[in-house]
Amino acid sequence: MRKIDKKTFSKAVYKLVNNIPYGRVMTYGQIAAILGYPRAAQYVGWCLHWSDFEKVPYQRVLNRFGGLASGYTRGGREAHKIDLLEEGIEVRGDGTVDLKKYLWWPKKVELEVIEDFENKLEKIKK
Repeated sequence: MRKIDKKTFSKAVYKLVNNIPYGRVMTYGQIAAILGYPRAAQYVGWCLHWSDFEKVPYQRVLNRFGGLASGYTRGGREAHKIDLLEEGIEVRGDGTVDLKKYLWWPKKVELEVIEDFENKLEKIKK
């Protein structure tokens, strides 16, 4: 796997997460794959863990099974559940969200963040 430029990658993660519509979700792995690093799901989680809730709606990001984050910085899984419920996202009894119903994929126009990220990576490599 290519080495990740942490600062550029984090900014790309934040931009992409900021585009997730209210009431919809994405997964850590989905975000990593869209940004060209399909094996960097855990790093996406770390980026979001250290982000500002007021600036990045990280409650909209779940694991590959639609599961809530035990390390959710606002109070673990229970707080994650509350934040999702406030957006109208149903959380099942087992602590998962129905990805068939709530999963969001960005449209081509919204994927400009990826092109911007890839252009920055090319500049760094040179």
